This record gives sequence, structure tokens and C-alpha cells, in this order.
Amino acid sequence: MTILAAALAINPQSAIAQVTTLPSPLNPALTFQTTGRERPPEVGDWYTTLNSASTDRIHRFFISVTPSDLAAAGGAIPVRILDGESNGTIDEINASLFGTVVCVAAGDNCDPSRFTLLAPGGGTLGTLTYNIGLPSADGQNDLLGTITAPGIYQVTSEAGALPISGDPTFALNNDDNGFRIQVLGVADLLVGQFQGNIQQNSGASINLRLFTLVGPGTGTLSFRNFDLDNGAALSYISPPGGLGTLPATISLNGVWNGGGNLDTGADNIAGLNPLNDAGAWEFRVNALTTDNQTLFEANTGPARLPLFDTPPTRAGNFTITTDTTRETPVGQRVCHPFRVTNNFFTTDIVNLVPSGTNPNYTAQFFRDEAGTLPLTDTDGDGQVDTGILAANGGFVDLFLCVTPAPGAIQPDGTILTDTTTITATSFMDRKVRTQAGAGAPVPQSVVKTTRPSPAGAGTSDFKLVKRITNVIRNGAPLAGVNFGAVIDDLTDPNDTAAGFAQIPLVGATAIPITTPVQSNDEVTYTVYFLSDGASPAVDAKICDLIPGGMSFIPESLELKIGSAAAFFASPSTKPGGNFYASLAPLPNNNSCTIQTNPNGAAIYELGTVSNSAGSNFGFARFRVRVN
Repeated sequence: MTILAAALAINPQSAIAQVTTLPSPLNPALTFQTTGRERPPEVGDWYTTLNSASTDRIHRFFISVTPSDLAAAGGAIPVRILDGESNGTIDEINASLFGTVVCVAAGDNCDPSRFTLLAPGGGTLGTLTYNIGLPSADGQNDLLGTITAPGIYQVTSEAGALPISGDPTFALNNDDNGFRIQVLGVADLLVGQFQGNIQQNSGASINLRLFTLVGPGTGTLSFRNFDLDNGAALSYISPPGGLGTLPATISLNGVWNGGGNLDTGADNIAGLNPLNDAGAWEFRVNALTTDNQTLFEANTGPARLPLFDTPPTRAGNFTITTDTTRETPVGQRVCHPFRVTNNFFTTDIVNLVPSGTNPNYTAQFFRDEAGTLPLTDTDGDGQVDTGILAANGGFVDLFLCVTPAPGAIQPDGTILTDTTTITATSFMDRKVRTQAGAGAPVPQSVVKTTRPSPAGAGTSDFKLVKRITNVIRNGAPLAGVNFGAVIDDLTDPNDTAAGFAQIPLVGATAIPITTPVQSNDEVTYTVYFLSDGASPAVDAKICDLIPGGMSFIPESLELKIGSAAAFFASPSTKPGGNFYASLAPLPNNNSCTIQTNPNGAAIYELGTVSNSAGSNFGFARFRVRVN
């Protein structure tokens, strides 16, 4: 059995060359602004101004981080706010013209502003507040927070003293604060605006293209604009094969489009094809006049869709878990469970492709462990899939059911193991990349390992739990982190298995963003294992990829099995562990999810691990140095 250990977030501070900025540098005249609470909606901001029926008086922005994004950035993606203060060249101070007032002293009445980075569950990862007491100098560039796990994140923007400190003074609640959001570590990341306004200040009219993403199975859309009264022409364009180019209505001063009023109005679009109209839709805005603060909004049902100011080149954000190992007698089917979760803001379909199945085994996907509900091809691409998954956390539990044929045990007694890799890709990612000419979708994979067992033998089970068990900086453990604590990771049912009482699972699941690792820090990873099935785990192996932005420390492969003392493994002295350098070919029957081995891999060969207490546990350990 071959097991892959999952990566843990440690927030490295390494050199970062890739950047995504909103608004994009491709739209230099475009500014995103947040308006103070004492200004009227007629200035072009319905969400935060006086008298509107808005119940969420805040601007919201969207950042999508996938597992591959995080890996490419070395495990940490910093989010920065550029020009977050309400003061200077891209702001409108005290209702004056764009960029004409600069505050330098107390009493100049530049409004406070506040930005917050929210995690997928709504928790706060970072906050920046400006102009409290004295004005902040123009052109600030500040770290808002660091993303260390995949998911959908939000940045919020507030302007004015009323929401920040409760002060209703008019002069402290009447600015339009312009700013930019900069996300480091990945180019062309999906960064967009959920709700907020825009303005262009080129001095002339411009043509602007905005984009939103619509998921499969969507039947209706509601596209809106507010206070677009100073001039523009607008149309909506579907993905190829969809509804095509559709006319749009233009809003008047201080009201919504579609003949609306201050609080209601929209262009409602019905009759979407469930698949053809999924993908990137365009708001084509021609002749948008200068100094015309307005807003655009996309909705499907009650759900708000973010808008992007450049054509998206990717979509989708999902997870698939987890690697499993099973044993079953020849001719008897065993089913491997896995879960696919859609983290994206739209619906999606995740396609599933099995590969590497041993010819002496059969493998098939089912929706039930009884094997009565096989998966079907929802999107017509020739591959079975999950069906349409709901947005924002919709998931499905599925099974890969495998049956060994008589040839799985050869006449000479040789046992042939099946290692089937499930490769998963997003329908939305494929659709949007095809529209943009951006190549193939980025896959994720899990490995399902099956071995034949003698007739009458029970099923083995081999559990893994990974922890960060030390970080050494300048010869001493990293301050502020208790590496001796035992933590129950609520997302991992394995770490509460009774057999792990034999070896306390000490260590951190992640390094706090407040104490990120730095160059030359030494990080120790420990993978605890437990064989607690009805039979021993035969030919047990553990594969752990070296994280990006780090280098393996030679002779640090450590192994402990049962109550015996731990030892450092090497091919020449004590076999049991091998390190494969970056890009080196990996051995057959490994389960490393990236077979190209981009940064190195530690593979441990444990042989047969007993399922008897006292000898059925242990750990595999290695150290890395932050580049």
C-alpha cells in the first residue's frame, strides 16, 4: 500500500515574482472607490450611501485560491492594499474633484478607511485602518494578510468615521476613497469585485469590458447597473454557443436600470442553456464617460457573482479527498470512499478519470457503496462526473469500487497491487480556459490502492496524520508556537483513532500567519501512522513531496515502527526511506500526486505493519530548509 502525506501550511516568506492586481494594469484609468455614508446615492454608490435600502453597507472583493495556486506561491499568498488611505491622487476628498485635495494635518478631514481580509468561514485574517488621528500619507502600500490555505476569500472596504468609530460628522463621512488590491505569488489569479463601484478618470470616454462567471445549470440571470446616467452604451455577451449578444438598459441618475428606482431594477435574462451558457459572460461597456462613478452587478437568484476587469483565464475551485488503501479477497469488490467539494462561487461539475488500474483488477465509480448507482456523464465530454455541485461548499460523497481478478495473485504466490489514480478536473475551469485560449484545466488527484487478501482474511486499514513538529530559527525553536501540543484537527477523522493513544500526535497543523517562517529556518515534518484494520498492512509505503520554496536536508529521513527506537534511514545503512531529488524519476507503484517530482520526494518503505497493539504505530519524519 502506498500512502501520500498531505502538505501543511507554514507560510514561508520567500521571494515572490508573480502578482495579480485589481484593477488590472491593463485598465490604468479605472478606479474602484468606496463612498462615505453621508453622501447621496446619486454620486454613484448605492451600497454605502444615504437613503438606499442596502443592508450590507460595505464593498466586497473576491479572491479564489486553489491548491495549485498555493503550491506555485510556495505555500503563502500575501494580500496587500495599495493607496488604502483616503488622501491624494486617486481619491475624492470632501466631495471635491478627483485627486485635488491632499490632507497633511489634523483637521484636514480626510475620512478614515478600513480594509479586512476574510477567510472562507468568515474569520478575520487581517485588518488595516487609515487616517485615525492624523492623515496617512498618500500612496500607502501595506500588507493586509496572508493566505495559507485554498479557498474563496473576501476583502472588504469601508470609508468614513461612522462605520469605523461611530462618528457621524459629515466632513469625516463624505470622501470617495480609491484603492487597489494586490495579490502576490500567482499571476492571473481570479480577483474580482462582488459589490462596489467604479470610475474612470482618463479625461475622455473609454471602452470597458467587464466579465462574470456563470455556472452549469443556471436558468436565469439578473444584470444591473446604477447611476450610469452620464453616458455609455452597454450589451451582454454570453459564452460561445449560448444566448449570444443581448441588449441592455442604461440606468438614470440615482436609480437602477430596467426602468427601476433607487432600490429596485435590473435586466432579467431567462432561458439559459444549462451547459452552453455556462462560462464567462461579458458586460461590454462602450463610451464610458470620464468621472462617471457607477456600479455594475451580476446575480443568479439570490447569489451575487463577482465581476472581473480582464477576461478570466481560469475558473473552478474544488477539493477531492482522500487517498485510501483497502484489501479484499479475490473476486470480492471493495469500495474506496472519496468526497468532492465545490468551493467556488458558481455551480460546477467535476470530471473524474481513473488511470493506472492493474489489468488484473476492474474499477468503476458509484454513488453508493453498494455499487448500484454508477456515475454518468453530465456535461457530455465522454467522462463520468459528479453531476452539478452547488456553489460555495456543495459536495458529493462517491466511491471507486475495485474487484481483484484471480490474476491478482500469481501462480507463484506473487501478489499484484492495484494503484488507481483518480484525476479530477473542473468543468468551469475547462470551459473558461477554452474561451480564453488558456490551455488545459489544472487537475487534482487522489490514489486508491487495493491488494488481494487470502480468503477469510480481514481488511487492513492504514491511517496517516501529518504535523509540523519543529521550526528551528538561529539554533532555537520558533517562539510563540507550542510544538508539544496535541491538536485535534476537526477536518481529519484519523487523528482521533484510539490506536494513536500509543504515540501522542504532537505538533502544529500550521504555523500562524503572525509568525511566518523565514529564509534559512529548518522545518521538521512528522507523518504519524497507525495500522488498525482487521489484518496487517502489507507492503506499506508513505510518500511525501517536499513543499515548494524549501529544500530537503540530507540524512534527515527518520523512521519509527512500533515500540522500537527511531532510526535514521539510508539505502546503505538502515533501509526504509529514500529521498528522490527534484525531477528524479520516482519508483514504480508510488502515490506521489505530482509524478514529475518538481521539488523532491521522501518515500518510506515500511514493509508489513502489524495490526496488533504495541507494534502497529510509528512515524516517518524529515527536515527541510526554507529557501
